[in-house]
Amino acid sequence: MFRPAVPANIRIHQYDYEKAEDIPEAVFSTIRAGFASQRSESPLVSVNIIAWNEESNILRNLSSLSAMKSAHAVEYVYVDNNSKDKTSEIIRMCGITPVSETKQGYGFARQAALENSHGTYILTGDSDTIYPPTWVDTMLKPILAGKSVASSGTYSFTPGKGQSRLRYAFYEFFRDIIHYLRTFNRPYLAVGGVNFCFSREEALKIGFIKNNSRSEDGSMALALLKTGKIKRVTKLKAAAWTITRSVENSGSFFNAIKTRVVKEFKRVSIYFYKHE
Repeated sequence: MFRPAVPANIRIHQYDYEKAEDIPEAVFSTIRAGFASQRSESPLVSVNIIAWNEESNILRNLSSLSAMKSAHAVEYVYVDNNSKDKTSEIIRMCGITPVSETKQGYGFARQAALENSHGTYILTGDSDTIYPPTWVDTMLKPILAGKSVASSGTYSFTPGKGQSRLRYAFYEFFRDIIHYLRTFNRPYLAVGGVNFCFSREEALKIGFIKNNSRSEDGSMALALLKTGKIKRVTKLKAAAWTITRSVENSGSFFNAIKTRVVKEFKRVSIYFYKHE
């Protein structure tokens, strides 16, 4: 799906505070009230968010989740993976007590969140990401309807100051075509921890890989495929909106596109046969 602009229900959470002490108490109060209104002793779904040194980004994530509108009982499990800044302090000020995981790594943090969850289903996300109020219900829908054992959502980028949203929209359009091709024979390659829903019971049997590799989500998806299908959800109502850090790490914007094209061209043949 081509998304030329950031939706209004995402823009309202784009705070620019860099430090915890810059955040007004009124903002914390509003977020706490939002989470309090959703609190349940018997959640159907546990939203798992992992964080590492996200003091300048995590408020946007917390704000968006506190405004979630779901027909189901939801709990929020945040894991601080050895942050050296005030990430945990901000989470606490928003009314949630974070879980501390001292073993550094995505897999360790995801596993800690999983083991501290109580919902029938797990919905994973990232702490530098904003989610629409329809995210939870849209991602759960295909699973509750019995159409899949898991669902994987897409994501878009929120441009920084001076950056064009339109150019990121074209980048995402190309990426989404690649993800579409992957869904036929290798759907696990289209899965990202930024937007992934699955059964907690099945996930506990499998467990996340114990290392600092970013393949913790794909490895879980590959194992879950043995129990059923993974549904790709591309609706705007389930799209996550994240910062442009992953693209910027590739250097210039055009270098990021070039790197992606070259990488996919080299392995395009694998999309035509199933992983054994």
